[in-house]
Amino acid sequence: MITWPYVGGRPHGRRRLAWLLIGLWISLHATAAHADSVVLIVSASSPIQKLRSADLRKLFMGFDVIDGDVPLRAVRNRSDPRLDEIFLQNIVDLSELVYERELLARKLQNAASLPAEYRDEPLLLDAVARDPRAVSFAWSKSALTRSDIRVLRTLWHD
Repeated sequence: MITWPYVGGRPHGRRRLAWLLIGLWISLHATAAHADSVVLIVSASSPIQKLRSADLRKLFMGFDVIDGDVPLRAVRNRSDPRLDEIFLQNIVDLSELVYERELLARKLQNAASLPAEYRDEPLLLDAVARDPRAVSFAWSKSALTRSDIRVLRTLWHD
């Protein structure tokens, strides 16, 4: 009688199957733990209801963007290198070098205001929560824990 699984003339024991299932379970949960999304955030008291992708890009490029009668203010989240990559690829669609050059050129030509930058996410979330003109981005798991922050939309997801 041949029992399953049967490989190479020797039946595998239940122990090997158990380890295989444990490994599969760990790898699935590790992937789920790293899955997250990047969301566009504003203060809960902000009048901003939506922001087009083109306006978002302009805002982070140093251009003046006005929503209704509210001049918006870009706040860049530099708290995580992965978040920085997502910002460059999905929001401004430029490399870091080109983005920095464009910002500097705008600053020198038009005295444009550069986006505020925060390297500490809790400080960034506090700043956005206090300023109804501020527009930023953050990991959804951080933004959704705050009642004083409102998510406008998802910008990127795993």
